[in-house]
Amino acid sequence: MNRIWPRKIITPHVDLGVSLHVGVAVLRSTGAVLSEEVDGEQRTYHVSLPGYQMAIYERGGFVSSVWYDDPAGRLTSFGKRRKIKLYMDRFTKNGSWQLRINNGWMKFYFNHLDRVQLVYGLHMDVIRINSWAGDITEEEFKQRLERAKREREQETGNSD
Repeated sequence: MNRIWPRKIITPHVDLGVSLHVGVAVLRSTGAVLSEEVDGEQRTYHVSLPGYQMAIYERGGFVSSVWYDDPAGRLTSFGKRRKIKLYMDRFTKNGSWQLRINNGWMKFYFNHLDRVQLVYGLHMDVIRINSWAGDITEEEFKQRLERAKREREQETGNSD
């Protein structure tokens, strides 16, 4: 890992909107101890490794947010900007990113086509990527439920 100028990010990729089952499997694949926190209706799953920490947040059985504490590029401001661009590229499918809110402590970038928000603080270090899952249509929600069911069936080898 390059703490000055990262060429790539080494953290595992968890797509927003995948079933919680798939997101937890990605975290488990790191070999780290998986911790679960429940705060009201919000469930969070977290792993901590020597090279990074990451967490996924659940809403309605799906991954709604991914949080990264990734030291890549941490030693220089241009390295941090490079890391942010790499994460933006990772979560871009169709759209582009626009800075919409800068309150002096946090910067909020939005990608309206992909319905994704990327947030980071003044220190440009820890990054959280959020889905706009509340904006999905009923049909898209049904498709996600079916996809989650198929994923679970493939994992367990069962099909009803």
